[in-house]
Amino acid sequence: MSLYARLALGLGAFLVTVGVIYGVTGHEYTGMLLLIVASACIAFIGLYVRRVVQEAARETESGHAEAEVEEPHVGPTIWPFVLPLGALGLVLGAIVTPWLLVLGAVGLAVAAVGWFRDVSRQWHHAGD
Repeated sequence: MSLYARLALGLGAFLVTVGVIYGVTGHEYTGMLLLIVASACIAFIGLYVRRVVQEAARETESGHAEAEVEEPHVGPTIWPFVLPLGALGLVLGAIVTPWLLVLGAVGLAVAAVGWFRDVSRQWHHAGD
C-alpha cells in the first residue's frame, strides 16, 4: 500500500474518532456530522489510491502494463439521482431533525453502494 493511501486512511480513521468524541462531549451534532463526512471523503480517496496502486502493481507483474484497456460504456442507472437525495436528507437532518439525518445517511450509503456495484458489474462484463 502506498504512503499516500496509508496517510489518507489514517487521517480518515482519526477524523471519525474525533467526530464521535466531539459529538458525545460537545453535544453539537453539526460539527460531528461535518467531521464524519470529511473522514468518509478522505477514507474514500485513500481506498481509491490503494486500489489504483494495487492494480498497477498487478499489471506490472503480469507484464500487461503496455496494453491499452478500453473503457466500457456505463449504461443508465438510477443511482446518480438517488445519491443527491440522500445527501439532501443528510443536510436537512443536520439542520432540522436527527431522523432525517439517519434516513439521509442510509439513502446516501445505499445509493453509493448501488452505483459502485452497477459500474463494477459493467466493468466486469466488459472484460469478458
